Amino acid sequence: DHPYPRRKVILFLFSIGFFLGTTFFSQHIENDLDHQLLAARTNALRSTHHNDINGAKTISYVTSFWARDRHTTRVIPHRREVEAALLANIYNPHIDQVVVFLDGVSTGDDVDEEHKSSCVHFNQDMAELSRQFLQKRDSDAEQHNGVDPMSKVACVNVITGQPTYHQMFLNALSNVVTGDIVVMANADMAFDDSIAKARKLKEDVLVVLGTRGFSTKTTPASTRKFYVGIVGTEHTDHQKDWDKDQCKVNPWSWDSWIFHKKTVQGQLIHEEDFQRPSTLSNEMKSFYMNENGAENAALWAMEQSSNFATTYNACDEIQSWSFHLTSRMHHSQGQSVWSENGYRAYIPKPWGGSKVRPRHNGKRQESPPYPPKWCERENGCFID
Repeated sequence: DHPYPRRKVILFLFSIGFFLGTTFFSQHIENDLDHQLLAARTNALRSTHHNDINGAKTISYVTSFWARDRHTTRVIPHRREVEAALLANIYNPHIDQVVVFLDGVSTGDDVDEEHKSSCVHFNQDMAELSRQFLQKRDSDAEQHNGVDPMSKVACVNVITGQPTYHQMFLNALSNVVTGDIVVMANADMAFDDSIAKARKLKEDVLVVLGTRGFSTKTTPASTRKFYVGIVGTEHTDHQKDWDKDQCKVNPWSWDSWIFHKKTVQGQLIHEEDFQRPSTLSNEMKSFYMNENGAENAALWAMEQSSNFATTYNACDEIQSWSFHLTSRMHHSQGQSVWSENGYRAYIPKPWGGSKVRPRHNGKRQESPPYPPKWCERENGCFID
């Protein structure tokens, strides 16, 4: 007799049905999104840890970088090159972990929040650079299935200043480095797919790598795109001798180290092995990466401290590319110790610099043996 209450009941039931239907479809959509995110996460884990599952060795790339000066917005050209090299290694599918020891951080209470610079800011800067790079290259974005490549990065704040060469090797042996194989290099070195061969390195072999330089002709497009996409073509268009194959030009020079972490663990206990005479006072002092002859001195120290059967410059098998086409502005605390008035100072061998081999502590010092194919004659440097 009264249609209004009946209409209210119908409207009430309709509202309940609409609410339940909306909830069902919302949950369905949400569950579907969860499944997508879970699938993406699973793909990421498969990509990062497939080597563990298959029993293959994992690779950790270890380097040192300096924190950005947040008091200025000026872009340092070589810093941008280093960031491009880091991103190339982060995106490299054969590198399972990228560990950056960030020196020059400013996190104290005496620094205002706007100007603090630490791993937090480094991660933010690199994530933004990665996002911009992916936006420019849709194919790369699709290839990573929405998975953030920055997830493989571990950054460590260094509050004691730039690490010495000895400290960098100790850093590479620390718990933060999870890979079986350590690839330690200057931050402006970018690796291509050939770095996958490092997984097969024999445990008693220490590998050093001379850079192949940089060339628009020979640097693989998959590696070169990071330089061009982030730095641009200004320097590549006007390059001079960067197209020379440094591996062939100078096999007695290197910028990278590859070794089994467990082979070196617990052996680098004598810091004095990683010291060399100062040109100013002849006092034995620690040295840093990027100093003149530092790599030679570090190799001599490694051969005094560790039990490797042989050293091998494998630059003809594993390629590294130098993202350093701008003017050289090395960030090194110790550079002044080894240079006088801006000119290269001669450091006697085995510490690099001069062809003179003086006596030290009454013993004649020889350079480390550098036969490029020594372990090839001993049934190879890599496992078949």
